[in-house]
Amino acid sequence: MIARRAVSRFDPREGEPRIYSVGEIVSELRALISMEYPRVLVQGEITDWKPPGPAGHVYFKLKDATAQIRIALFARTAKGLSFELENGLAVQVEGEVTVYTQRGEMQLVAERISPVGLGALQAKFEALKKKLQAEGLFAEERKRKLPSYPTRIAIVTSMTGAAVHDMIRILRQRAGYAQITIAPARVQGIGAAQEIAQAIALVNEWGNADVLIVGRGGGSMEDLWAFNEEVVVRAIAASRIPVVSAVGHEVDVTLADLAADARAATPTHAAQHVVRHKDDALQRLVNLTQHARDRLLREIQRDRNRLQGLRNHHSFHVPHQRVKEGMQTLGYAREDLARMLEGWVVQRRRGVAGADDRLHAYAPARVVARMRERVRDLARQAEHSASASIARRRADVSGGERLLASYDYRGVLRRGYALVWSEDGQRLVNRGRTLRPGSPIQVQFADARALAQVTRVDAASEEETP
Repeated sequence: MIARRAVSRFDPREGEPRIYSVGEIVSELRALISMEYPRVLVQGEITDWKPPGPAGHVYFKLKDATAQIRIALFARTAKGLSFELENGLAVQVEGEVTVYTQRGEMQLVAERISPVGLGALQAKFEALKKKLQAEGLFAEERKRKLPSYPTRIAIVTSMTGAAVHDMIRILRQRAGYAQITIAPARVQGIGAAQEIAQAIALVNEWGNADVLIVGRGGGSMEDLWAFNEEVVVRAIAASRIPVVSAVGHEVDVTLADLAADARAATPTHAAQHVVRHKDDALQRLVNLTQHARDRLLREIQRDRNRLQGLRNHHSFHVPHQRVKEGMQTLGYAREDLARMLEGWVVQRRRGVAGADDRLHAYAPARVVARMRERVRDLARQAEHSASASIARRRADVSGGERLLASYDYRGVLRRGYALVWSEDGQRLVNRGRTLRPGSPIQVQFADARALAQVTRVDAASEEETP
C-alpha cells in the first residue's frame, strides 16, 4: 500500500499520461458532479427498496426505461415523510447529486420526496385516513344499526348515472311501500365533494328519512376521489340519519365507506341491504301471526284448565266443611294468643319488680351512708400510709447523716492526722516528692493551721509507697 501511494505521486515523464490515485479521481469526479448538478429534481420508479437500518437511513434506486440511480434518504428526512415508500411507486426526488467516495458510486442524496399520479393520491388517502382515524371518525362503537323496515329512504347521488336507476328499481321491487327521495349531487370532478356534503346536510335538515344512501357507480381512483375528501367524510360522520355508503365496486374502499354506519359493495347491494324483500316481510308477518295465534291458544287452554281445576275443588262441593275448619283454626289461634298475652304480662311484672328492688337499693339515704363509710375507710388508709412514709423518710435522713459524717475529713484530723497545703493554702500537697528543701508550706491540724518550711525530703521506699 505504501509503495503504491508513492508511485501514484510521481510526476509523469514527457509524453506520458498522468497517473491518478483512486481517491484523487473519485474526489475530482465528485467535485465536478456537485458543481454541475448542485440541486436536481428527478422522477422515476422506486426499486430495490429495503426497510430502514438501525440508524434509520433508507437506501433504494430510482429507475426509468433506460437507467437507474442510487438514492440515499437519511433518517431525519425519512421521518418527515407522510406516505410509505414501496417498490413500484412513482415519485419525484429532489436533492444533490454526489459520489459516495468509499464505493465510488454516484448517488442522489434526497432532501424531499413526493409521489406522482396514483401514488400521490394514495399518499393523500393514507395521510387523511390516519388523521381522521385518530379523531375516532371510523370507530365501530359510534356506528348505528340500520332500521329493520324503513319506509322513508333518501339517496345522495348523481341523477345522470346508472346507479340511481338501479337503486330505485331494486327498492321498488323489494319495498313498494317505501317513499324514496333523491338529493342530487355531482359525484365526480371539481366541487363534487362540496355538493355531496351539502346534500347530506340538506337531508338531515329535512329530517324525513329513516336511512340515507350515499354513493355512485364504479370508476378509477380519480373518479371516486370525491368520496375520499375530508368534507364528505365529516358530513357522513355528523349525520343524525344512519348512512349506508355505496361507492364503486367491492374492491373499491373509500374513506366514506369507513365513516358510514354500513358499507355496501355496490349501489345495487346498498338497495338490497337497506330494505328487505316484500316477500320476506310478508313471510315474517305470517310467521309472527302464527306465533301469536299459537301463544294465544296456549294461554286460553291454560286458563281453561285452571278454571276446571277450581270448579272441581272440594271446597265448592262441601262449603260447610270449609267453614268448620276455619272456625277450628280460629279457636286454636285464640288459645295461642291468650297464652302469649299471659306470658307477656308475667314477664312485664317480673321486670317491674326487679326495677323496684334496684330503685330501693339506690335510695339517697342508703347511697349517702355507703359513701360516708367509704370516706372513713379512705381516711384511715391515708393516715396509716402517711405515718409509714414519714418514718421511712426519717430513717433515710438519719442514715444519710451518718454516712456524711463518716466521709468528713475533720474526723480524720481529730484522730491525729494532718493536711499539707501549698504556701498560699490553695493547693493540697498529696505527694512529698514534689517538695523541695526550703519550700514554705501550711500544715492543717484538727484545731489549728501552722506555717512551716521543709528542711529535708526523704523519699519512701517502693514498699512504703501506697
